[in-house]
Amino acid sequence: MNSNLSLWDRSIRSVFVALAVGLGWGIRGDFGHVVGAMYPGAALGLAFAFVTGQKSMIKWMPILGLAGGLGISVGGMMSYGILHGYAKSDTLVNYSYGFFTLFLQGGAWGGFGCALIALALERKTMRFPEWVSVTATVFACGWATYQVVVNLLGFHINPPRSDLSIGFTGGMIGLLVWLRKNDKPCGFKGAFFGYLGFGLGMAGGRFLGNAFHSFPFSINNWNVMETSCGFIGGLVFTFAMLGRKFVDPPKDDWHPLFANLGILYVLAGIPMLHRLNRIDPGRKLEEWAAAASRFGFEETDKFAQGVLDGIHFSCLLGFMGAVVWFLQYHRKSEKPSAFPILLFSLVMILFQNTNALYFLYESRENYVNMHNVFWLLWGLMVLYALFIPRQPITDPDSVADQVDIRNALSWAFVVFCFILIGAGFSNGEETMQSANTRFPLWSWRDGPFPRG
Repeated sequence: MNSNLSLWDRSIRSVFVALAVGLGWGIRGDFGHVVGAMYPGAALGLAFAFVTGQKSMIKWMPILGLAGGLGISVGGMMSYGILHGYAKSDTLVNYSYGFFTLFLQGGAWGGFGCALIALALERKTMRFPEWVSVTATVFACGWATYQVVVNLLGFHINPPRSDLSIGFTGGMIGLLVWLRKNDKPCGFKGAFFGYLGFGLGMAGGRFLGNAFHSFPFSINNWNVMETSCGFIGGLVFTFAMLGRKFVDPPKDDWHPLFANLGILYVLAGIPMLHRLNRIDPGRKLEEWAAAASRFGFEETDKFAQGVLDGIHFSCLLGFMGAVVWFLQYHRKSEKPSAFPILLFSLVMILFQNTNALYFLYESRENYVNMHNVFWLLWGLMVLYALFIPRQPITDPDSVADQVDIRNALSWAFVVFCFILIGAGFSNGEETMQSANTRFPLWSWRDGPFPRG
């Protein structure tokens, strides 16, 4: 890649996006499903627009936040918990299956959002018939793949849970083929590296979660996995996509509307959707009141109401931020601002910390609280925004649109092999305590595999 961006510059910009998406994916784990995945998806779009340093990306930022939030959110419909169980097993056949299916699911999860972000940035704006065509292709390929694999061949990816991820994988294949055949270089590159990045992120994150069982301190390995997934996915996507020169959005009726919707959706809508869909006041007030008594509070009901008020304050902060961003956006500032991504991340940290009662937990010996890590990630983002310059360095389209598929797949294969090799050392008694086995049903307590 003969890019005008130095390796250091490309890497440090990519790390900022990785921090934002890693933080988002880590917090997503507390809320889950479609709504939970909106946060890291929107963070990807906002952070990527910021690190390009290009004036045109100020105008694209809310649109990319909207595209990333909606695109990645659909992956929340897939079931993946049992797949992580397979990857915790200590037999090659089981953990190889687990890591491979996690790669497929992570790739499909992140790939659609990355594709939507990249398609929005195509030189030639996608026309309505093209949107219909690509959507129909994705659904048709996903439906056909599901019918063949599940109904015809009778294969279930993670019984007894949903097989929807099989359809997602088929839809992703159809999307990549459509983008290639219809000459959408930016869209194809975004989808391709989004797929590889988040695929390796999901598998690599699970490996890191397993490896932390062997460390001399304890940590929430699920949070490690989730944060690593977002970090790796955001890193790979951004590293590949940086350097392209992005033009201003078309001056039509639709793009300004989408920009205004994006501002409202990201800073006001996503926190409020978390409140309405993931916080049940009746149940949560009882939980917080019970926790208050454990922490020594006498007025437990008042404490619980205070927690709910704190969550409402986070939502209000997001709404106020949306108003500020709206005014900033329509003043047509010339300099890309970190305000949207930094405030958005702060709002979601406060929301999650308040819900989890993080501020009441005392430090424990030999225990790393991932909530502290979340604040560290946000602090590093702030330092980057304050002190690291972001010149709008660009490459010719002939360089920016290059996708060396063979080389990328080769590197991905090498990394995946290292994950499998590492799993042979990291997996064992500790990981097996929450593992699933499938080929055949087996436990480490039964002795060496295979047992016959």
